[in-house]
Amino acid sequence: MGFQQFKIYVADFTGLDRDSLHIYVGVGVFLFSLLVTRPLVKRHLTRLNIALLVATFFAFLGEYLDLSHNYPHITGEHLRLSIHDIINTCFWPYVLYAVNRWTSLFDKHN
Repeated sequence: MGFQQFKIYVADFTGLDRDSLHIYVGVGVFLFSLLVTRPLVKRHLTRLNIALLVATFFAFLGEYLDLSHNYPHITGEHLRLSIHDIINTCFWPYVLYAVNRWTSLFDKHN
């Protein structure tokens, strides 16, 4: 099963549209990365940075796989949709990072 077929299967199975799936994947990868790095990395800021990098990496990897499906016939519309998908995937992880990094909202000592 190729990447495109996998995406169609997940969308059909969940009943969610593509934009929603991008949001869920971004937040899910970010939170999963925080969970996995917790026993390995003691410093919270380092775990946040790793989780943000992993979420961003997965966003770009997904778009690379999407664009490679259309290669060599990539148009401006393909690029516009890829940028839209990257923003959808990364927006909430970046918001969660910022809230965690620069506010005390999630501070357990507050």
